[in-house]
Amino acid sequence: MLEKLKLVYGDHIISSPTHDKQILWYQTEEGEIFGVDESALTARETRLLNSLLTPIDLSHTAQTEDEQKWSSFLFDNKPLTVQLPVRVYYFKMVHQAEQRQQIKEAVNNSLEHTHYFIWTGTETAMLIQPNATSENSQLDQLKDLSLAITSDFLTDSVFIQGQLHLPNDHLKMRLLNEQQLFLYHMQRDKLRSGVSTFYQCLPSFLCYDASALSEAISDAFKEAVMDRDVYRTLMTYMQCNLNASKAAKALYVHRNSLQYRIDKFIERTGLDIRHFSEASAAYFMMTLLDLS
Repeated sequence: MLEKLKLVYGDHIISSPTHDKQILWYQTEEGEIFGVDESALTARETRLLNSLLTPIDLSHTAQTEDEQKWSSFLFDNKPLTVQLPVRVYYFKMVHQAEQRQQIKEAVNNSLEHTHYFIWTGTETAMLIQPNATSENSQLDQLKDLSLAITSDFLTDSVFIQGQLHLPNDHLKMRLLNEQQLFLYHMQRDKLRSGVSTFYQCLPSFLCYDASALSEAISDAFKEAVMDRDVYRTLMTYMQCNLNASKAAKALYVHRNSLQYRIDKFIERTGLDIRHFSEASAAYFMMTLLDLS
């Protein structure tokens, strides 16, 4: 829908929120949010868009300069220099438009690391964490935040932790594919209140669109498992039911050597395969990438 509208209205279509009162904002059925310059529309076209799409009010959505840069990079095809790994947390919460700034402040004040908060729909947002690492300490903070939001705003909130992504030419494509999987998950009412990870949701993503999932898989993971020794280590570890002693014996290495390999993999990818849900996600992704 949005791509077709861009063919008609060209540069009059924008994706980054502005304070320009001449911009009319809409959301598509797919959850995409965009604005169109009212001066480029006839009265008949405005009525048509209002009937086909969901008009939304972005007057309560203020963005910092960095947030505007990220929004333009993701949705307006503008360049952005990214030098360190990135992780995105996807957020959903039913709320009133006038609560948006209050929600944003509550989220930013509760998280330890820097985040850029970008509303992407009437109920959804992306929390972009620059300088991301493999550590998952944010999950505990998000769980506390989710409970606090439920208490303060009397509504449920959902957070999904995305993958650790490398700052390369594929970054934008990986993030947008990851977001699309989240939107699908949301539309199918698969989201539960609270906090989950990309890897915990992966079986559902796989049922939705294996091709889209393949395009969303982090390059940090892909580069790691392309190493034949890493691939063999992971597969053996999983075939031994995550038993490090059995896996080390099968690989003819010392248990400490195996543990070192596992620790390095976790550090590179942010995927802790010592836990069943993430180990199974790694197995699914390696199978999907057909690395055998």
